[in-house]
Amino acid sequence: MKTADKEEEMRTSVDIVIVNYNSTDHLLQCLGSIYDSLQELPARIFVQDNASMDNVERVTSAFPHVSLKKNRCNIGFSKAVNRGLQQGSAPYVVLLNPDTTVQDGLFKSAVAFMEENPEVGILGPRILNTDGSIQGSARGFPTPLTAFFGRNSLLTRVFPGNRITRENILTTKSDGKTPMEVDWVSGACMLVRREAVEDVGLMDERFFMYWEDADWCRRMLQKDWKVSYFPQASILHYVGVSSEHLLFRSIFEFHKSIYWLFHKYNKPFLRILEPVVIGGLSFRISFMLVSSGLNVYCRRPGLAARRKAAALITDKESKIKVLRIIARLNIGGPAIHVHLLTKGLDGNRFKSILVTGKISPQEGDMGYLFDPKEPKPLIIPELQREISLKMDLRALLQILVILRREKPDIVHTHTAKAGTSARMVVFLYNLISGRNVKMAHTFHGHIFEGYFNRSKAYLFTFIERLLGKITDVIIAISESQKKELAEKYCIAPPDKFKTINLGFNLNPFVRSKVLRGQYRESIGVDGNEILIGIIGRLAPIKNHIMFLKAAKIFLKENPEIKVKFLIVGDGELRDELEMYCERHGISAYVRFCGWILNVSTVYADLDILALTSLNEGTPVSIIEAMASSVPVIATDAGGVLDLLGPKNGIPQTDGFIACERGILCRKNDALGFAKGLNYLLNASPYEKEKITSCARGFVKGRFSEKRLLNDMESLYFELMAKKA
Repeated sequence: MKTADKEEEMRTSVDIVIVNYNSTDHLLQCLGSIYDSLQELPARIFVQDNASMDNVERVTSAFPHVSLKKNRCNIGFSKAVNRGLQQGSAPYVVLLNPDTTVQDGLFKSAVAFMEENPEVGILGPRILNTDGSIQGSARGFPTPLTAFFGRNSLLTRVFPGNRITRENILTTKSDGKTPMEVDWVSGACMLVRREAVEDVGLMDERFFMYWEDADWCRRMLQKDWKVSYFPQASILHYVGVSSEHLLFRSIFEFHKSIYWLFHKYNKPFLRILEPVVIGGLSFRISFMLVSSGLNVYCRRPGLAARRKAAALITDKESKIKVLRIIARLNIGGPAIHVHLLTKGLDGNRFKSILVTGKISPQEGDMGYLFDPKEPKPLIIPELQREISLKMDLRALLQILVILRREKPDIVHTHTAKAGTSARMVVFLYNLISGRNVKMAHTFHGHIFEGYFNRSKAYLFTFIERLLGKITDVIIAISESQKKELAEKYCIAPPDKFKTINLGFNLNPFVRSKVLRGQYRESIGVDGNEILIGIIGRLAPIKNHIMFLKAAKIFLKENPEIKVKFLIVGDGELRDELEMYCERHGISAYVRFCGWILNVSTVYADLDILALTSLNEGTPVSIIEAMASSVPVIATDAGGVLDLLGPKNGIPQTDGFIACERGILCRKNDALGFAKGLNYLLNASPYEKEKITSCARGFVKGRFSEKRLLNDMESLYFELMAKKA
């Protein structure tokens, strides 16, 4: 073992062991929540992967500090846990399912409780379902009646308040605050004292999956270690994500583990009942297999949604007609997004029609994305960025005309202006015509902060809340954005939101290094000069003034460094920004580049990509820079944190945080931004390579166009199925 690894192990207070099987999407979210919750608690994370087929290598790209061990086959939960336990040596071990999200403060409060109560061998936190209800994760040891009155049994659903279930599900006796001793706690999340493990032994590997947690807790109690339910700490559990991939085997293993539990703990004179137990379990397995098989067949999302959708499609081409509406195709992520969805959906199943307005004179136009052979968007000239009662009413009428002519199955709106106008019209159209056109709206960003004064922002928030009531599904492009829209602004209940990350053709950026030197040559800059660039509209929300203020501070503190600050883009603030540079004597160091069609040539020569926005959705420039292996420094706006990832272990300094995939700064803090630039430029080549390679792997796995199209098609099928 390397010296650094030995030192890290000596500092570690907690070993976290996660067993993964085809749950990598959830696992990535779980790992992010772990790092957010650990705070300063030293920990090592060990992922045991049971031969997943969903690109588990993404874990290493996104979280390079996590130890990932890939088993050649599915060795089962208990065996994988034991291997993970043997990898570490910390005084406490946390077993965690990949389909969980750790709530803030879990580790610190749970470890503190264990420190104060040395007789406790295992602790289980409160486990919440996705709807906020409490799972029955603390239980009494199973009895023969548990099969009939278990947590999810039919009789428990019919008689939820029965005495037998109450005696078995001990969480019902908790006051939600006070720790309590119980028989056993769920292995979805448990904190285990290593001293107790050494005393009791590892998990019994005869339990392939299920009931190994009950067995372990029972062995703890037999050795006089206590098991505690600790409701002061919580996790969110999605339940059954891994077992869904092995549905029929999981049913078999569930019942096999019940047999092992009976065989292991019942008294010898009850062994005569084994044939009865085996017969009863065999009957129950048969019933479960048949009922689950029918349930899977009837409820498969792809099959069921497609069948219902097909039954509802009445046009001759048997295609779902999607009317997509966006306010304008100005340069930026939303235009790229709608172009990809318009041309990329499966042409055998979907017919896409794009409606758009006109751009402002100062904005770059991305209409060039549409190939001459592709259907051109329908243009509504009255649908524009500026608010005008006369023009907006005309736009509403034009949308109504298109609805009546095209008779779409789904209307999907993008950006605030189009989303407001179109959803109002669709609601009235459905009301008058008796049709049931489904509505989806994507928030690429939002206008509730940074655009208007407080009273206007509140008005627009109120309007969006009303629109949320008539919208079938609201799409957020990041988990942070979803949380903000649902919890901070209360636009709609969380269950009405669906998170679908953006998707792009990243190949031009992944391969951009072959273009190195071309852009420098075009602007007359040699290879020794550092290029720090910002790419986007020159609009107040992008806060270019902060970028220039940071540039001024950086130049003053580093007069010996040859550097150019590039502003790629155009907009209404260009004259004001150029005047700022002249007044503050930095014009010689700042280059206004305008819009550049082949922006991958710029990334090929950039040393740092900057973003100083006050508000964002998921910034496309950061994704493009990461794919191009360009280090990123950005303000904490919207979905930026989702892109940059958790802290990478480097302590927070005044004004910026070093994250795993870039540098995060406060909004409107030019001094902190300048310090972040200094940090990046002075970082070692190894540190820069670690950041950029992690970032590149992350965006390649998360933001592919194929994944976006699959997600969106599935959503449309679900919407059509709901029309029945």
